[in-house]
Amino acid sequence: MAFLDRIKEDFTKRYGGGKAATATSKSLNKEFGPKLKEHMQYCVEHPEEVSKLAKVKAQVSQVQDVMLENIDQVLNRQVKIDVLMDKTDNLRDQAQVFRREGGQLRRKMWFQNMKIKLIVLAIIIVIILIIVLLVT
Repeated sequence: MAFLDRIKEDFTKRYGGGKAATATSKSLNKEFGPKLKEHMQYCVEHPEEVSKLAKVKAQVSQVQDVMLENIDQVLNRQVKIDVLMDKTDNLRDQAQVFRREGGQLRRKMWFQNMKIKLIVLAIIIVIILIIVLLVT
């Protein structure tokens, strides 16, 4: 695999500009054939370096996968945070409405309680007046 990767990189460096697309069959054999042999010899003579390169590429690939997963998780968390912020704003608005309506209800109940107390007080005063007038 390392051999094929090396060939691919070298080929794209040399012929990536369009020469490979317009070349006829076997027209690049004379130019690129010796390079194939050089790459093959290098891979045969330096297997430890090639395996190290393959290991490094595999590690880079793993790190890349982990980073993509982390980015996806961050994006998902951001979406969840946005939803949570919206819910928090709604809850804050509902709390303000509840507080305002609770204050209005408290005042209304206080006025009703005071009406009842005043009516009871008026009845007691009337009864006391009637008793005082009857006695005198």
